[in-house]
Amino acid sequence: MAQEFAGGLEYAEAVFAVAALIPPGKVLSYGDIAELLGSGGPRQVGAAMAGSGHSVCWWRVLRADGTLRADLQAMALLQWDAEDTVLRHGKVVMAQARWQPDEGAHQRIDAISASLPIPSMAKRRRRLI
Repeated sequence: MAQEFAGGLEYAEAVFAVAALIPPGKVLSYGDIAELLGSGGPRQVGAAMAGSGHSVCWWRVLRADGTLRADLQAMALLQWDAEDTVLRHGKVVMAQARWQPDEGAHQRIDAISASLPIPSMAKRRRRLI
């Protein structure tokens, strides 16, 4: 059963909740998270992640090209190496490392999305690719 979020979530909290579901060694792009939530876009997700501090697995949420800001790249490389994330030339290989949520994860993401105070898209795509 999907978890209910009493009182709703702020957009940044929803982004962090989705990021927390990403397993070690897997990643999502900013745009992937926006699509899963059915609201916002890559810039909104990026802004949320920029304010997340270190309480969120920030190294698992990237630009679509498999990189992060230059000031985060060195720390991220340590995390990616520890998690055996697929890399090529210091960048995450998105085609291999992108997380494909299973049905249970989609149910949790749907509950997170439904808790947003802003209306989401009528029907978002259930699968990223």
